[in-house]
Amino acid sequence: MSEEITIELAIRNEHGLHARPAAVLVKLIKSFQSDIMVSNLDGSGQAVNGRSMMKLVSLGVKKGHRLRFSVTGEDADAAVAALRSEIASGLGE
Repeated sequence: MSEEITIELAIRNEHGLHARPAAVLVKLIKSFQSDIMVSNLDGSGQAVNGRSMMKLVSLGVKKGHRLRFSVTGEDADAAVAALRSEIASGLGE
């Protein structure tokens, strides 16, 4: 099994992680083979599967909240790079 890579990224979107940016994030996560778990460090901290839009939205992520992404798989490095880029660019907003 591949080694887990963990990163923490802050959400910059004015309205947090609502349906539209969550859909962009899920689409990105689904484009990789790696398992990607997401937790809101400024919320409950509970990790959810990043492939589930409902679970991501249920994290209650607001502007400035820090998300922890735990990525495991053969394409983990590429997934981490893509996550960094997409979050920095505002998830389509």
